[in-house]
Amino acid sequence: MDDKVTVELVPAWTTWPLRQEVLRPGRAVRDCIYPGEDDPRAAHGAALRRTAKTGGEFTVCAVGVVLPEAPDWEPEAEDGWRLRGMATRPDSRREGLGSWILDLLIGHVAAHGGGLLWCNARTPALHLYERADFVARGEVFDLPEIGPHQVMWRSVAPR
Repeated sequence: MDDKVTVELVPAWTTWPLRQEVLRPGRAVRDCIYPGEDDPRAAHGAALRRTAKTGGEFTVCAVGVVLPEAPDWEPEAEDGWRLRGMATRPDSRREGLGSWILDLLIGHVAAHGGGLLWCNARTPALHLYERADFVARGEVFDLPEIGPHQVMWRSVAPR
């Protein structure tokens, strides 16, 4: 195969169409824009696939965002970071792209002083977070129109 996949930080808008397609199908793209995404400390990651056939054009295959936000259980945490919008195209799953995005975003948190990184993980993806040293907090809960989730968290050391 002559595909080349790179994982890189991208502008926020690059991530929105895939988040809408995978996480909020049938909803408007604006429903996939999160509060705090415009914070200058936020980071948006994407796995981009380029092929010789497309002449250098790319397909966004996986995305994620991390932004400063304290968790509900520790609202005074000044070093809180929230991971959101992790999504992979169905035809790109099982290639490790989600792990690459997660590594990129954990590295961003580390480069910005580290801290408490947390997310509301969809239950089918728990293994992704567990492999990255996240641990569960509390019980599985249901987000209406979205499905079952588990709060996951980990500490990230500063770099």
